Amino acid sequence: MTQGRDLFARFDARTAERLHNVGDARAVARRRLPPVVFDYIDGAADDEITMRRNVGAFADIEFRTKMASGETDPVLGTQVLGTPIDLPVILAPCGLVRLMHADGAAGAARAAAARGTLSVLSTVAGSSVEEVVADAGVTPWFQLYAAGGRPEAEQLCGRAAAAGVEVLVITVDTPTLGNRERDVRHGVAPPLRIDPRNAAPLGAQVLLRPRWALQLAATGIRLAGRGTGLRGHGSGLLQSVASPFSWDDIAHLRRRWAGRVVVKGVLSADDGRRAVDAGADAVVVSNHGGRQLDGAPATLRVLPEMVDAVGDDIEVYLDGGVRRGSHVVAALALGARAVLIGRPYLYALAAAGEPGVMRILDVLRAEMRRTMTLLGCPSVAELGPSWVRSDDQLGVVETAGA
Repeated sequence: MTQGRDLFARFDARTAERLHNVGDARAVARRRLPPVVFDYIDGAADDEITMRRNVGAFADIEFRTKMASGETDPVLGTQVLGTPIDLPVILAPCGLVRLMHADGAAGAARAAAARGTLSVLSTVAGSSVEEVVADAGVTPWFQLYAAGGRPEAEQLCGRAAAAGVEVLVITVDTPTLGNRERDVRHGVAPPLRIDPRNAAPLGAQVLLRPRWALQLAATGIRLAGRGTGLRGHGSGLLQSVASPFSWDDIAHLRRRWAGRVVVKGVLSADDGRRAVDAGADAVVVSNHGGRQLDGAPATLRVLPEMVDAVGDDIEVYLDGGVRRGSHVVAALALGARAVLIGRPYLYALAAAGEPGVMRILDVLRAEMRRTMTLLGCPSVAELGPSWVRSDDQLGVVETAGA
């Protein structure tokens, strides 16, 4: 079994070298994964309008250059909640990461640490926080779902704290699951699971992706015959996806959590202020990658409004639609302290495991450095609205009372 893992690792390392952008990683992931797993990563809710809006908003950005600056080695490092990072790109919390590749959430966490940044472990990643900390040798942030209400939330927070987690990320945009029709067309009712009712058609997909199945098997991972997708790797937590948190719940958890608290899934200035009032240390402007409410605004268009509303009190991050290092630069220019990426690193993980995630972070770093050099900007600390088109030209969403 060890020889099999070593062989797959060498194969992944060679594949990673051929990933020149996020699109390359997506193409390889599509070839390597069973369609049901690829569509779980790639898909979104309903007509997938919001997912396309997230990506399209970056296409509307126009940079303003300052030529002949002589800057050729821009500084990309920053701090998030007091922690220095070399790259302002954080791996977002994602469900069922263990199904993408045998390296799973621990491999993603190791890759992030190796590239000088952070990762966020989802409650439903398919691996427990204790396993990831032990396997990765680093401590991620922990993202909380808790369908069981405050008692379950407190129990999960206790486990995370005992494992050494210092930052809790509370997702507020999942009172119920979005209508992800790609999953439904595969005969899978969310949350993604493989059980006797869909085992036959999904089994055929697995047979057509033998490398994926063998690589998981080589590390001892098995698909469950009944119930939720993985056995023995925190899979029971998959039932906890829908979490109808209230602002009172968040304030309650804030009082009980000794570390920092980030609220993820806010899309208006009013909710940003509620997060501040509840004691949050940061917010993530996020629409869940378009996987929840289809028709929600692109996160980039909400970002300046959020920064204006709360940026003097707490840190603001963004996720959704980031596919290039230039997108990271644009988000930072519009006020984000850092961005979170989901699909880009999941594609890379599926394509080439831990080396793939490191490679895609290297690609984003190189793209950021090139973009800032061409802009004439010496440091991410110098980025601001003067480097992009003005907010009214960008078409920022305006909210009453913002």
